[in-house]
Amino acid sequence: MTSGTSRGPEEENTSPGLPGSAAKDLAGHADRVRRGYLLVSGLDYFADMLLTVTSVLLLQSLGMGSGAVFALIAAVWIVEGVSEIPTGVLADLLGRRTSVAISFVLRAIGYSALFFSGSVYVAAAGVLLSALGGTFASGALEAWAVDETGAKDPSGLDRLFAQGKIAENAGLVLGTLTGAALGTLDLALPQIVAGLTCALAAVLSLRLMTGRPDPDRPPAAPGRREAFAPRLRESFGEVMTGTRLTLRGDKVLIALILAAALLWLFRGIPGVQWTVVYEGLVGGNLLVLGAMRSVGSLLEIPLLGWTLSLQKRRASARRTVIVTASTAGALALVCAAAVKEPALSIVCYVCFSTAFGLCMPGVRAAMNERIDSGHRATVLSVASLFNSLFTGGGLILTGLAVGDLGSTALAWPLAAAGFGVAGLWVASLAVRPGTAPTTTTSTTGSTGPQEVRAP
Repeated sequence: MTSGTSRGPEEENTSPGLPGSAAKDLAGHADRVRRGYLLVSGLDYFADMLLTVTSVLLLQSLGMGSGAVFALIAAVWIVEGVSEIPTGVLADLLGRRTSVAISFVLRAIGYSALFFSGSVYVAAAGVLLSALGGTFASGALEAWAVDETGAKDPSGLDRLFAQGKIAENAGLVLGTLTGAALGTLDLALPQIVAGLTCALAAVLSLRLMTGRPDPDRPPAAPGRREAFAPRLRESFGEVMTGTRLTLRGDKVLIALILAAALLWLFRGIPGVQWTVVYEGLVGGNLLVLGAMRSVGSLLEIPLLGWTLSLQKRRASARRTVIVTASTAGALALVCAAAVKEPALSIVCYVCFSTAFGLCMPGVRAAMNERIDSGHRATVLSVASLFNSLFTGGGLILTGLAVGDLGSTALAWPLAAAGFGVAGLWVASLAVRPGTAPTTTTSTTGSTGPQEVRAP
């Protein structure tokens, strides 16, 4: 990638025409972007994970049966899928900062709605609004971090996303335990706290997601905001054309998107059932469920640190990590479904959730290596679209096949087999050399007016 938004600090520092002060400014900006990315990612996961223990239990308490719960969660994935491309285009057009802020605002409304009403219809509407909100940040935050830090080499991307996963896990652990504690008081209480967290994250994203000064970036043309509708139509066509060419010219990227979507599908099936499966085994103690969900994420932090050190020593570390994690995760999920001892089953499920988390940094890095800057958010949204459609369709079929949310006999062994196969496929693709095309900065790129000036 050679566009103005994709040059890293290392390249800038070695340029003979770049003053030392400018190089320092760029390096300092990259550090600020990295810190902002980690903070916003952590808050994002904190808000979502406040509900991870209580959400399905709350839906059940409102009278939803097994089929209805699976159908609603499948609808969430489908709503996210059909919204991914339009919101990805808006992110590339308006700027990633604005898109992320919109995401948090919509989720703040959706999460808070249920706290003020115990209606099952309000619950469904809030869940779907939150799902729509999530698509505005899907790809946008990641694309902003990659472009603004200039992390274009494979090891740099692996480090960025491993650090991001650590930040996400910190938010996940804090959110899960906080939500479980609040749920012991009232199952709806985590909803309002999640809403307030999203409102705070919206403000912080506007403050932190700034663009770096770059002499290669043309100034914004006067009157651009007034001509929004024509620009939207034109940019939508440009972005879709560029995205189509990107995907058409890289069969490995298409395969990687499909393989990653399968990983999400087979992770999603146990993710719907786990609270119901283990609630009875832990005597209905939500704090124990919260601790159980948090342990895996805590384990990921030192393991991700180990993968970072491994990447410095071995060029094939990404493939090794994904193969090992996906294979171990598949075996662990089979054991979680098969063993009768509750404590052992819980340990196995924790290992499975940890394995999925260890696969993701390498998957995300492999995708970003193959995408040009100007269409990054949109192509990442295409990937999220497949994640959503695969998972939504899979959950609908699972809901028809599983009569009881607490039954794992059929769903978990099948999910384990699929998870293992998908992981091996992803690993074989993730080490292929990247072929991201060269682009120039355009109105549909990451240089939207929202990003080039501080708020």
